[in-house]
Amino acid sequence: MKVLHIIPRWIGGGPERGILEIARQDRARSGAIERRVVVLDKPVSAPLLVMARRLGIALVTDTDPDRLAGEIEAADIVEITYWNHPLLLDLLRKPLPSARFLVRSAIAGNTLPHVLFGDLVAFPDAWILSAPPGHGAVLASHAHVTHIPALADMTRLAGYAARPHDGIRIAYLGGMFETKLHPDFADIVAQTSGAGIRFDLFGDSDAATLEILRSALAACDVLERVTFHGHVENIADAFAEADIFAYPLTPGSYVTSEKALQEAMWVGVPPVLLEGTAASGWIDHGVTGFIARDIADFARILVLLSADTTLRRRIGEAARAEARRRFDPSRNALAMDEVLSALLRLPKRSHPPLPGAGLSAADRFLQSLGDIAPLFLEIVDSTSDPRPPSAAWNAEILLRGEGGILHYANSFPDDDRLLQWADALGRPRGRARAYESRRPRP
Repeated sequence: MKVLHIIPRWIGGGPERGILEIARQDRARSGAIERRVVVLDKPVSAPLLVMARRLGIALVTDTDPDRLAGEIEAADIVEITYWNHPLLLDLLRKPLPSARFLVRSAIAGNTLPHVLFGDLVAFPDAWILSAPPGHGAVLASHAHVTHIPALADMTRLAGYAARPHDGIRIAYLGGMFETKLHPDFADIVAQTSGAGIRFDLFGDSDAATLEILRSALAACDVLERVTFHGHVENIADAFAEADIFAYPLTPGSYVTSEKALQEAMWVGVPPVLLEGTAASGWIDHGVTGFIARDIADFARILVLLSADTTLRRRIGEAARAEARRRFDPSRNALAMDEVLSALLRLPKRSHPPLPGAGLSAADRFLQSLGDIAPLFLEIVDSTSDPRPPSAAWNAEILLRGEGGILHYANSFPDDDRLLQWADALGRPRGRARAYESRRPRP
């Protein structure tokens, strides 16, 4: 079977690593699937390029229309990894060869700017939604929808062993950007003072964001209780001294089956999440983890867990068992194979392009927001400041995240409406500063 993956980027995020793990599972079984990956946006991560080659995946970065058409025609199945990315949506607005199209959504699909809109829903022959069952109501009209969490490489945890340590250690693993980590994280740390708790933060950031976070922690007089470890590949070691996994995602987050959550549960570290994101749907509150109502409740739960060894052990063991039921990569790879096998029984067919090819870049962005485009226009037309984030949108994600206004403005620098919207959402004034070389934050 020849499967062609089309993905917006290849820089080391969860969707890319998910494809690598699918290929790893292929090899562990029959190895009968030939996978090629078309990457639409550059640059490509060198380490992930090497990983792909070792797993027999060919990466194609030449997106010349004739080359791309040939790749699609040669494939038995074309799998598109979807989130709002201008290059991906513009590709889907063009006539493409007849194919069997599968869209694997890397987003929950109900928060700005990452929306599963009507024309997109109707486009493929089948969908895989990585959000938990109960999400993706907009896909109810499609005949072929399967919920399968994105595959995590659990071999990275093979060397895990809990390590004795002093006090209570709470771990966070993930990007430390405004588009990911809750802006009131410092308040969580402050509200756990006096409980003998330390926090270990593992993940990428940039200098400006890190300074904001450090300043907030210092202002709360809790900076000394937090250790910044930076990017880590040895996640087994990162979890070795973790008593609790804290995952307070920013409001409006579009995440689905976060690999960090899967990994924490896999090794039995009890997780605590905030309500309001799709990722919290993987947790059975009070059984396999805790879902906090707000920041104060989040801190209260951390203190509760910190004081109760028996509770931590019970929740951790239940989380470990649930992870093997829901997140076992070999089992989920088989579920994906079943989707591919069902698709192979269908004939290749032509798919009408998404509408909007002749629209301006700003109008194409609005079109990508589907039915909640009016909410976006209301936000950028509002004179209220500051605008608090909500479950449906977040100003930082809308402005600086992938698929956000600056991403589109950097891709289409001649569209003044995009610049106006960026101004309304807080872009630094001046065209020169609008086009910083910084990549959009995943």
